[in-house]
Amino acid sequence: MLPKCTKSGKILSIRYSIAAHRKLGTALSIQPLARHLLGVAYYPEHWHESRWAEDAKLLREAGISVVRMMEFAWDKLEPAEGQFNFDWMDRALEIFQAAGIQAILCTPTPTPPAWLVAAHPDILRVDERTGLRDSFGSRRSVTCHAPAYLEASDRIVTAIADRWGKHPNVIGWQIDNEFGCHNSTQDISDHARRAFQAWCKAKYGTLEALNAAWGTQFWSATYTDWAQIPVPAPTTAAHNPSLLLDFRRFSSQSWVAFQRRQIEILRPRIGAERFITHNFMLKFFDLDYYALAAALDFVGYDNYLHGMSGPMEAAFNLDLMRGMKAGRPFWIMEQQPGSVNWTPYNPPVPPGQVRAWTHQAIAHGAEAVLYFRDRAVNIGQEQYHAGLLKHDGTPDRGWHEAKAVSEDLAKYPLLKRGKAPVAILFDYEDLWTLRLDPHNAAFSYYEVALDLYRPLWEKHIPVDILPRNADLSGYAAVFVPSPALINEAHLANWRAYVEQGGKLVVTFRAFFKTPSNTWTDQPMPGGGLAELLGVTVDEFLSIPPVPSVGWRAPDTPSADWDDDRGAHVSDVAAKTSGIGFTEGFGMAPKLRYRLWAEVLKPTTAEVLMRYTDGYYKDAPAATMNKVGQGAAFYIGCWSEPLIPRSIWQALDLARFEADTKDLPRGQTLELITLHDAEGKPVQVRINHSKRTVTFVEQAE
Repeated sequence: MLPKCTKSGKILSIRYSIAAHRKLGTALSIQPLARHLLGVAYYPEHWHESRWAEDAKLLREAGISVVRMMEFAWDKLEPAEGQFNFDWMDRALEIFQAAGIQAILCTPTPTPPAWLVAAHPDILRVDERTGLRDSFGSRRSVTCHAPAYLEASDRIVTAIADRWGKHPNVIGWQIDNEFGCHNSTQDISDHARRAFQAWCKAKYGTLEALNAAWGTQFWSATYTDWAQIPVPAPTTAAHNPSLLLDFRRFSSQSWVAFQRRQIEILRPRIGAERFITHNFMLKFFDLDYYALAAALDFVGYDNYLHGMSGPMEAAFNLDLMRGMKAGRPFWIMEQQPGSVNWTPYNPPVPPGQVRAWTHQAIAHGAEAVLYFRDRAVNIGQEQYHAGLLKHDGTPDRGWHEAKAVSEDLAKYPLLKRGKAPVAILFDYEDLWTLRLDPHNAAFSYYEVALDLYRPLWEKHIPVDILPRNADLSGYAAVFVPSPALINEAHLANWRAYVEQGGKLVVTFRAFFKTPSNTWTDQPMPGGGLAELLGVTVDEFLSIPPVPSVGWRAPDTPSADWDDDRGAHVSDVAAKTSGIGFTEGFGMAPKLRYRLWAEVLKPTTAEVLMRYTDGYYKDAPAATMNKVGQGAAFYIGCWSEPLIPRSIWQALDLARFEADTKDLPRGQTLELITLHDAEGKPVQVRINHSKRTVTFVEQAE
């Protein structure tokens, strides 16, 4: 066949079996899928019943084949204690079944009804930032430690599972909705305080062990009775960092236990053939999502792109979700269908954008995409949020783009994501540790991970994002961002990976804290990591983002302490191409760094980068240590880019870069490799730019 020219708006192309595509030689990790699904969150309680059939007809015309319902309908399902009203949902299920649309039902526990709160006001959580109890009238305002709330939750979940658990048109269940949303993960009520004290006793066994682990002798905080242990309520200065980290663990585990409580009610009533999931949130770190994912059949994810900086960050969060269940496909339970109502300015969504976002999610491993919501609502707190239908019930742009996606998916074979050649290990407890005491106010564990991901995404290199204890076999390179907490079991896994030929890259702020969040008394990095890396940290430096380092404001016109900080490193081990002014003279690339720097002291490692200014000029800034058949790298400063050329070359990452010679320049394009049922490579190209792009496509 002759080459053909393809034009489109946001979806640039899906091209099948390109001869020039490089095979990575990795086994496919995703289970075979029946089909990709498109769906929507639907709220029959928001509309007159006479409208339901028309909505079902319009949604089916757009290619919608599944609706999610009921997560905020507790008051309509149980208008008074123990009195259930289920007939309306029976009729809604009948209407959608008749239209050929299946249903996912949700447990309605994020919004307890007014009668329950009035009878038991202690079910409302107490905010750790203010010490005040939440008021009724919103969502996620409850504590999962209040007996009355747990009893009422059990009652409603049992009742709806008995009613619809094996309904022929119900394919699965969602537990609750967005645990932790609106800063609601932590609670310092009396219920939570007593539960935390019991948790501490179960973990440490004795007060002597707890006092030793937390270092309570500091500021005279030794505990002599379990009842003395506080929750982190507002106080004059900071709480003990060990208490704070354990309280985060306790809070996360409490919601995991609450979810498991509902799963134990649902599973025997719905059977093994129906799934159970929960909708995780973007850029949300108050819960350990790996632990929350463990008991679910697959992960759900709410993909709101206007909550992120752009397509790269969106891709990172999608890949993070894909790694929650060892590569098991996830579902988008809420996909932004247009403008939202909760960002500072809520910008418009141009034509083609929703279509591109949907295809990006599918290309990163989503098995289904459900838009939020069916129709822009006329009542309540989200009236400005777009839906597939407008406020008047007529199709909005999102409806047309969902229909276009449905037509797109019908044209191509079912595709699935394979194992990537590169992995990033992401850890919630490391994130909590560095968030609780960042030392530099601008430091962010998440941003470190994102800066590792950024150059890989820009070169279209597939990445798996995994927990710290993941099986690393088969990965050509593994990146570990700021692993603050010492874990000798994780280190043993990393060492085995390197000895067997793997290449491990660890960044600054590594293994300097014990699991209880006290500082190690070993040379950093502690716990044996220094031996693997062949280097120790002689000094660490917080690099302020502004010239001022004292208490005064940056614009105050007076002299400040001269901290003699540096700002640049030389990538001395990088191989230059001879192109460019400095490279033509054989000069090493020079990089800026920011926020954090560590002066390194190699023991067995080779120096890759050196500082070029500051009082630590010429000191090592990055190293490589050969161990067994592999190598371990350490990046000691937050350089720009974070993966310097010398390490990129040593990892031989160029072999995984996509061939972009036929792509137009100056546009933000994303190339993603999927596979069809026969294992043949399929390259999905998404145009994230404003302009339509034209390119020549090869075809067989």
